[in-house]
Amino acid sequence: MNGNLMYEMARQRIAEQQRAAQRAGKERREAGRGRRARAKGPEAVAAPVIPDFAHEMFDVPADTVPAPREESARGRRARTNR
Repeated sequence: MNGNLMYEMARQRIAEQQRAAQRAGKERREAGRGRRARAKGPEAVAAPVIPDFAHEMFDVPADTVPAPREESARGRRARTNR
């Protein structure tokens, strides 16, 4: 065989072995991460959820009707906040 051809074949074989070793190492690291993640489990939430809107702060069913306003002692309707 030609000397350059033997050198080139050896170089390609070494490159393939290095790529295979890199793939095996990557797979081994990913498997380790997966095992650690499964062993760790889900994180516990320490703080309660803060609602985004005021109507979410109270547990009122959506199909209820608000109570009527109470009248004042003088017989007038209750004043609004205007």
